Amino acid sequence: MRLAGKALSGPTAGLRRAVRTCLIALPLGLVLVAANAVAATDEGRRVALVIGNQDYQFVEPLVNPLNDTKEIARVLREADFEVTLGINLDKKELEEVVRRFLRELDDGDTALFYYSGHALQVGDSNFILPVDAKLASQYDLEFESLKVSHLLDYMKAASSLQIVMLDSCRDNPFEIASLFWGEEEYSLGKTRGLRRIPNKLGSFISYATRPGQVAYDGDGPMSPFTSSVVGNALDPALEIKDLMTKVREEVVRKTGGQQIPYEDSTLVTNFYFVPPKPKPIVVAHHRVSVPATGEAVALNIPEPVQPEGGSVEARLTLTPGKGELRLPGGRTVAEGDVLQASELASLEFVPTGAGAGDVELIGYEAQDQWGGTVSAIASITVAQADAPAEEDAKTEDQDQRLEALLAWLREKSVAGAVEADIGVGPVPVYPDVPAEGVAATSNWLKVVSADSDLQLSSEGRLLQAGDRFPVSALASLTVRPQIGSEREAGQFELELPGEAGAAGTITQIVQPRVTQCDQLATQPFDLQAVTEGRLANDLDPQAVEKACAEANAAYPEIGRFVFQRGRGAFAAGDLEQASAYFEQAYQMGHVRAGQVLGRMYYLGAGIDRDREKAVELYRKAAERGDPYALHSLGMAEIRGEGTPQNEKAGLEKLLQSVEAGHTFSYNAIGGFYLGGEHVGENVDRAVYYFNRSAARDDIYGYLNVGTLYRDGKGVPQDYEAALGWFKKAHEGGHPAAGTAIGLLYYNGQGVEKDPEEATRWFRESAQRGDAWGAFNTAFMLGQKSGEAAGRDRIRMLAMAVAVDPSSPAAEQGRDALGKADRRLKGKVLQQALTDLGYEPGPIDGQPGRKTREALSEFFETTGHKPVEGDEAMIALVKHQWELDRPRYDLF
Repeated sequence: MRLAGKALSGPTAGLRRAVRTCLIALPLGLVLVAANAVAATDEGRRVALVIGNQDYQFVEPLVNPLNDTKEIARVLREADFEVTLGINLDKKELEEVVRRFLRELDDGDTALFYYSGHALQVGDSNFILPVDAKLASQYDLEFESLKVSHLLDYMKAASSLQIVMLDSCRDNPFEIASLFWGEEEYSLGKTRGLRRIPNKLGSFISYATRPGQVAYDGDGPMSPFTSSVVGNALDPALEIKDLMTKVREEVVRKTGGQQIPYEDSTLVTNFYFVPPKPKPIVVAHHRVSVPATGEAVALNIPEPVQPEGGSVEARLTLTPGKGELRLPGGRTVAEGDVLQASELASLEFVPTGAGAGDVELIGYEAQDQWGGTVSAIASITVAQADAPAEEDAKTEDQDQRLEALLAWLREKSVAGAVEADIGVGPVPVYPDVPAEGVAATSNWLKVVSADSDLQLSSEGRLLQAGDRFPVSALASLTVRPQIGSEREAGQFELELPGEAGAAGTITQIVQPRVTQCDQLATQPFDLQAVTEGRLANDLDPQAVEKACAEANAAYPEIGRFVFQRGRGAFAAGDLEQASAYFEQAYQMGHVRAGQVLGRMYYLGAGIDRDREKAVELYRKAAERGDPYALHSLGMAEIRGEGTPQNEKAGLEKLLQSVEAGHTFSYNAIGGFYLGGEHVGENVDRAVYYFNRSAARDDIYGYLNVGTLYRDGKGVPQDYEAALGWFKKAHEGGHPAAGTAIGLLYYNGQGVEKDPEEATRWFRESAQRGDAWGAFNTAFMLGQKSGEAAGRDRIRMLAMAVAVDPSSPAAEQGRDALGKADRRLKGKVLQQALTDLGYEPGPIDGQPGRKTREALSEFFETTGHKPVEGDEAMIALVKHQWELDRPRYDLF
């Protein structure tokens, strides 16, 4: 009886809130230079997971977590974090939102986790609790919680700096006296607060209060801790350690010393919630010609701009020696005067005393509200009265080009939604914008608003409400929709230059979408996917190949599509193509591809078995928190297959997989408890695990629940119920379900005894790859006489060994093969070679030179390691079986 299941897209360029140094053409053909920008000290993206659980179903609800999370999310978005928000999450929703967060982290360098809600200290660990947590049974902890240290490990594997903020240090609200985590039982007693989490290099962990103490909801709309964080995090002068010092001072004061926030830092660099602001952008050297008349002439100095929306002033550091500077109202200005940016742009020059050929200079220093400064000059050439005519024509041409572009933009915004695929990096919003010949001038677009699920950027700089970017950079405007945002369209609003009020804005609708490849072929729990996915038995190989080939062609740099294309090939039984796709995706950085490739090495699916290589691949994926890899590695460690046996470490990895909702581990651990294998026998706990798996519609859970009813273990014996569960498993593609049904017919349990029907079911499972199905078929054939039955029996014994050589069925199959008639075995080998297109000579059961040459040719052609005797026959039978394209992906 089989009890358990089978066992990076490349990062996009990090965006930052800073301005690159660049050259931009002036309307008059002159040169505009952006001031040297202040690069952000925190390279890469900022990604946050914010969870607030308040409305608990089985224990006392809390008061403030929803307000806490709403405000924290707002502050983090202002601090340029992409926020994944989860509110009042049950366990399954908690699993999904954590996966969504980890998926966003694929190319993020700073990861933050904030939690407000009930949490529990059990043993040396802290667990956060979903709103449907009951903890009514000692075994519930594994299914109804998330261990904080596990999440921190996953964050660390995918980012360079981690911040954890826990506003959850409250009294244990559950009445249960003790809980199990794995084999260890922990007495809860009067546990209070949380324990200190072991902190590895590069992390900052803050607690609402000291370890072992309790925090309070407070009397206001937010908890004392969170309200202080919200009130101070956006102070640009506060580095995170200074921020927490201020938070601690405020919370101690608010609570009369009853609550003292605590932090634990291993950071080796500074972190500010408010990223450093870029300096203002100015024309480094603005050149203008004016006629030699006595009239005032507008200088049209491009207005200094703070691209992130701050106000800018200009202090004049140099004024012309000849001539006079004025504002439009007639007021003269002098060296040392401070002007608003718009006043600088409106300056006029009266060339009093200046003659043709004279060059006068204006120097100024632009300073924004955050203290960023940059210097620039304007040179004024005095020319003949009619000299500027050509330049006026150029200006007019630029104005016309600008107006045409803005008219195109208005039409585009009302024409319909811009479609943006999720998980492919920044997507150009206006790739066909007619911006050719439009100079980068003082004409700027301003972001009025943008939905939080849409990350806007231009020229590598993140954009938020209030930010500005030049019209000429419109072709570089991109949107990066957040994972999970495909359910409804989003939008952003831009203010056009030179126009005020609602009439001067455009609203662009953006429809995020999941590609057809992602919809059809995402594997569940894939941390680099963009949707929840489909199990192997739900795949349509032909549809997957078509959709994923299209996605692969459109986005050749995204490893996810190569991996999912491999899933289609694997489901179709094309093992050579599948392994090639998985290898390619793995080399492109797709984590799950390594785990599946490792599974192929473990099973020997189309390639020679190499369990050490399998474990190596599992381990790399498990470090990233991949549930499939955690399960596969845990099983390998428990059994000592491809790695030294370590049952404790293996069980811990299975528990991490259970925590993520991966039912393969539910079934594996349940099987261990049922048989007392690797753990103490505990039938009730086995029933608990199997029922949890079946409740999630897992075909292995179906089979295992059916087995419990068949054997009357932990439940009343009920053959009818067992048959129903077995058939559900079989319909879902379970390889061993047919064997279980066949045993009922063989024994006459709940059905009339029928050896032929039993044999039919055994053979069907054998063809799906179940070793016991093959062995049982051979056993039934052994009851028959004649050479045909004898040869068929030997072939099925070879199948039992071929499909799972480490199983008990394979062990018995090898023993039976060793005792089988040598002449019949020779005929089976010769017949297999003949069927495969080789020429072994006559099928006489006496392999000679021609048979040996044909066998050698087979090994050379297929690339399999040459073997002799029974092992050669087993290799041939396995190769024949694989040509029928079995569903290895269901193992």
